[in-house]
Amino acid sequence: MYLKIFTSLLAALFLFSALSGQASAAAPFNFTAGLLDKTLAASSQSQANRIHSLQGELLTLQKQEQELDQSITLQHNQNKEALAALSKQSKAIDAAQLANLEEEVKRTKERYKPLLSRYTAINKQIEDVRPLKIKSLNAMLRLQATALKLPAQLARADIQSKEKAHQAAKDKASKAAKNLRGRLEDIDPMNVQIKAKMSAAHSSRKSLSPLWSAFKKSAKKGDAIGVQSTLSSMVTLLRQIHDEKQRIYKLETSVRDKLAAIKEDTG
Repeated sequence: MYLKIFTSLLAALFLFSALSGQASAAAPFNFTAGLLDKTLAASSQSQANRIHSLQGELLTLQKQEQELDQSITLQHNQNKEALAALSKQSKAIDAAQLANLEEEVKRTKERYKPLLSRYTAINKQIEDVRPLKIKSLNAMLRLQATALKLPAQLARADIQSKEKAHQAAKDKASKAAKNLRGRLEDIDPMNVQIKAKMSAAHSSRKSLSPLWSAFKKSAKKGDAIGVQSTLSSMVTLLRQIHDEKQRIYKLETSVRDKLAAIKEDTG
């Protein structure tokens, strides 16, 4: 029971660990003073307006991405801590009660051991002396067996009662563990989605580097068309990254809500 649930929790923790750090803040694109002076001087008014608009949107998207990265990382780490707490909790599902009931079974068996051993020994003696046909000895042993029969029956009934209580508690804990395992497994697909979206956002961000290099070259030459084109491409990519990271954050909050519900139901 506990091996299965521990395996599920271990897999979930491994996936959470694999995701850690993927939402770390990306290096910002810094527009140094005078970077666009040459380009703007050679641009028409409409080109200059468009370049200013794209630059402003890029900086806004960049700031929003940094804020999203912080929110994602914070929520992800909180989810990881919540899962670790559930892992600890899962190992202690009714643990104290089960230990007490198991100990009670042992104590009960130990308490009745002399009585049951004596009753078993007398019945064996009766069988052993039967071929001897010594009536007085046989009668004495049967008298002792009769005297011990009811106490022995009550002792066995008490032991069985304690064993049934222990088994019922084990079954209940097993059911709770299975339920917890199933609910944790429901979170796995969301973590897989998060990992895939993180990878997609990371790939898109890698594509920004050559565009930024091309932008700076165009700006250095005063190439308004090149500047506008690269800025436009960068803004398009940053929008995609922003949308992807918003979906990632939404998934992280969904994981948070599910973990909170599990904790409330099993706490």
